Amino acid sequence: MDLVNTTCPGGVSLGLSQLLLTQLISTLVKSYCDLYPSYPTDQSSSVFEGNDQFDFIVVGAGSAGSTIASRLSEVPEWRILLIEAGSDPPMETNIPKLYISLLGSKYDWSYRTESSDKACRGLRDRKSTWNKGKMLGGSSSINLMYYVRGFAKDYDEWESLGNPGWSYENVLKYFKKLENVGASKSVREAHGYDGNIHVEEFSNVTVHKYPEIEELLVKAFAELGYPHIDDMFANMQSGITSTWGTVDQGVRDNTARAYLVPIKNRQNLVVMKETHVTKLLINTSKQVFGVEVNKNGVYKKILCSKEVVLAAGAVASPQIMMLSGIGPREHLQELQIPTVEDLQVGFNLQDHLLLTGLFLSMNLSEEPIVPTDLFYKYLTRKTELGIPTMNSMAFIDTLGQPEDYPDVQFVLTASPPVLNPVTKSFFFGVGYNQQMLDWLEKISMNTYIVHTIPVLLRPRSRGRIMLHSSNPLDPPKIITGYLEDEKDVQTLIRGMKFLEKMMNTETLTGKRLLYLPIRECENLMPKSDEFYECFIRNLGSTGYHVVGSCKMGPPTDPEAVVDSRLKVYRVKGLRVGDASIMPKIVSGNTNVPTIMIGEKTADLIKEDWLGEPLVKDEL
Repeated sequence: MDLVNTTCPGGVSLGLSQLLLTQLISTLVKSYCDLYPSYPTDQSSSVFEGNDQFDFIVVGAGSAGSTIASRLSEVPEWRILLIEAGSDPPMETNIPKLYISLLGSKYDWSYRTESSDKACRGLRDRKSTWNKGKMLGGSSSINLMYYVRGFAKDYDEWESLGNPGWSYENVLKYFKKLENVGASKSVREAHGYDGNIHVEEFSNVTVHKYPEIEELLVKAFAELGYPHIDDMFANMQSGITSTWGTVDQGVRDNTARAYLVPIKNRQNLVVMKETHVTKLLINTSKQVFGVEVNKNGVYKKILCSKEVVLAAGAVASPQIMMLSGIGPREHLQELQIPTVEDLQVGFNLQDHLLLTGLFLSMNLSEEPIVPTDLFYKYLTRKTELGIPTMNSMAFIDTLGQPEDYPDVQFVLTASPPVLNPVTKSFFFGVGYNQQMLDWLEKISMNTYIVHTIPVLLRPRSRGRIMLHSSNPLDPPKIITGYLEDEKDVQTLIRGMKFLEKMMNTETLTGKRLLYLPIRECENLMPKSDEFYECFIRNLGSTGYHVVGSCKMGPPTDPEAVVDSRLKVYRVKGLRVGDASIMPKIVSGNTNVPTIMIGEKTADLIKEDWLGEPLVKDEL
């Protein structure tokens, strides 16, 4: 259509209005196209056709893998191969709030867990869906982008378990190295200012911030002794805080965009996409010397002279190891996989349990925004769609310990009157059935609802990753272990009681806390411990923070898979450098700690092969 020469029916124009309209449309189109970076090209064909040998092969281009490959390629004498099972992220991933459209798509592994009697009882099939990014950037391309480090005691405990070099004092330098926080942070010495990952407060990239709701929540938490904290991870204390995100002026800053795009023309880095690593190549001396890959049914063995680094995540990294004969002997024998090394691969699986179904009903004066207005404002100002729905999260210690070490996190998000498709998609992804969604839509028809979501920060329960078969293309068997330990239930019960206590504050007088109706719980006394436990076991599900399945620990730890330098025990030429190495899950969202692990992994490799010092403390 020729916009300049088009007039509305019955209208007359001298041409200026059409010209301005054309310029507006051109500006919007350019703004839309500018969102999409130019990722490294897929060099699979040249690798399949040649017989090249690499120094290092990095498996997985996610939060850790993109970081590791980028940092290793800083050594010009090394040739690095980065292998990713997915492709480039689609346009939708760059617009943060549209992440929901990727869930369940080809860009998502969409793992399904085994059913359980202890958790997820009220969800579809009594199972949980683990959404994990299957593309460059991995889950950093599909997550909610929250920037959370965890707490200092998390890392100090890692070191106390026999992992030297992993205290908070030691890893802080890597958090600073990865950060680019701009000029908005008040505590300058606690942050980095020229790293790869842009970090902004979500309040900087939105106009519509639900200020009335957030003000009420801040006041209610304050009444209960939890202050508002400007910089949670500089002060390391409980309270309610403004959320920060891995976002660059309203655009998602995934690790592929942050670490791979700037070096896409670096000659010593080769990237293969849509290529599955099926197994590790291991000789009789237990030396890993390459990988076998499959692309579109064609198999290829690729060799490396120094190391293979697994960074495929807490599900795929142990899966690849077990398929290669590194894992629990008994389990491998059941599947007729020859055992190379008997290690507790797949054990120690942990996840933050997230409890949905608690809604704070608020009649407010704020006007909902039309979706088309949101998109227009995003393209012109990078606001609105650049963040989750609110700017607050909270960390509390339900036992009130003097050491101030939170055990429950509250994710606080809001939905305007009339349930929107994004909110519906989220709760469908959690596992809600149609009856649950109908109830949720009904209560939101004439009121704002705040999703007050307690998250179990330090679960005691443990799960396990296993193989269904020896076929590398079969999904793994995921046993979550959720709520196997009764103390996890008690912690979440205390979290629910905290919400009820918050409802009795002067600030929230007249507001209501609504519970999603659960048939199994309907005959129990409301607000009793029995009711709370029933509610938790029916609706408790994944927090999407899966870690621990290739545990880091000393040689004396029978569960340890890797040592403190992330080398796999009794197997040469193999390291693991992703969230699976966490001995215990950190107290908060795990994406940024995983990037930190990637940064440290690369430095450990450089130190081992080049003798270079680690990152200096003054960063």
